[in-house]
Amino acid sequence: MKQPLISVVVPLYGVADTMGPCVDGILAQTYPHLEVLLVDDGSPDACGAIADAYAQADRRVRVIHQPNRGLAAARNTGTAAAQGELITYVDGDDLIAPECVQTLWSLMERQGADIAVCPMRRFRPPETPFRSNGRDGQEAVFSGREALEHMLYQRLFDTSACGKLYRTADAQACPFPEGWLFEDLATVYRLLWRARTVAWTGRVLYGYRLRPASIMMGEFDPRRLDELRAMEQLRAFVEENCPECQTAADCRLFSCLCQVYLALPATPVWQQEARKLWHRMRRLSFRVLTTPHARIKNRCAAILTLPGEKIFRCVAHLARKES
Repeated sequence: MKQPLISVVVPLYGVADTMGPCVDGILAQTYPHLEVLLVDDGSPDACGAIADAYAQADRRVRVIHQPNRGLAAARNTGTAAAQGELITYVDGDDLIAPECVQTLWSLMERQGADIAVCPMRRFRPPETPFRSNGRDGQEAVFSGREALEHMLYQRLFDTSACGKLYRTADAQACPFPEGWLFEDLATVYRLLWRARTVAWTGRVLYGYRLRPASIMMGEFDPRRLDELRAMEQLRAFVEENCPECQTAADCRLFSCLCQVYLALPATPVWQQEARKLWHRMRRLSFRVLTTPHARIKNRCAAILTLPGEKIFRCVAHLARKES
């Protein structure tokens, strides 16, 4: 069986201290026909120099240097330059299992799928993300619509562009929106919708490094509101093209509203915005509560909207401390 060239796009910015294990893990893949595109997005640290050293040591590595334009632009640059028939994305401080690309390609080939997907696990070093989750031997095949619904319900996989193998032509037709945060939320649904079939494996093959400076873990950044902008765009797409997934889209919107609401600073500047989000959460809570496919976390959050904001914030704060 002929194995196609697969492009691995790795955006680099401010990850000089963690990119080594990431790139080493990609180069150690059991799949032999790889092109590794390291995109130095104007990183202020040594990312560019380290990437150049990898290119000198391994002919599979190509380096692209560009002025800083953000993660979406770096991915788009790598996607446009990709020569592989298939493509996958790895963030510069994350990890993939040695068999990640091989497993996704074999799954895609065996099922005749347009996209192959695996679960991701969050980790903090020295933890290893590649522990069994009890689903290692499980596989499933979905239509594009079914995969979209799974993504919206956050069941088997979520909106991350990583941990997925795509046809390069499809990825090039669906660029990430530059200048946005939460660019995955604004893009992956379009790729799933284009797919005739999406194959899923239950084996954890991608490790997402938890980093304090990330948009999700750090102090509030007003650009966090891009999450709602992307979700509203997705919801409008579903309403127009796939109305049978509207309930799933509402459950995903509720999740976004909760995350942004809890991230807003408790200051007068953001008080009005917080009230708007709270009222939207309350309006959606009954739908989430009465939807059996909604994930337990969201249904619990919907219940907690009933006693009011103070109780909701208090319980959410305790839950975060426990996790």
